[in-house]
Amino acid sequence: MTRMASGINLFLRHTTMSQSALPHKITHIKADIFAAPPNTILVHACNTRGSWGAGIAVAFQARYPAAFVEYKNTCKKQGEELLGTCLLIRGETHDVACLFTSKDYGRRVDSPAEILKATRLAVADLLRQNEEGKELHSCRFNSEKFGVPWEETEKVLVDLGAEMIVYERP
Repeated sequence: MTRMASGINLFLRHTTMSQSALPHKITHIKADIFAAPPNTILVHACNTRGSWGAGIAVAFQARYPAAFVEYKNTCKKQGEELLGTCLLIRGETHDVACLFTSKDYGRRVDSPAEILKATRLAVADLLRQNEEGKELHSCRFNSEKFGVPWEETEKVLVDLGAEMIVYERP
């Protein structure tokens, strides 16, 4: 199904019930995540080393330099203890949610099974922290530089009952 909503081309929308019977709604759109409406949370996966040096993290660093500094400082202080948590950084236009899904990056990235385990914990942490009920907007996190098939990460979101708008590059 394709239609226009708020100037963004929607190409797939589905709402279902997961096996755990939690309601969820994952909406997929082809658009730039940084065009998300103001006062929303932009979600991406991060390592615990304090590096936003590849993939979409580079764009996050360029657009949200203060968030990067907070992320990097948090990693310096807590390191691997961050795995499976979410650092929610408040911002003027968007808040940035850093899901710590891998200890490392590049050749030392965690295994897909470890990343999915940490993703489950980190997303649950984000859902707990989002007390204002802000909309969650994400890239297809874990699927590029961390090498986890998107469908596996999406299953975690569904199992947790998450509501999220997921962006794919146009």
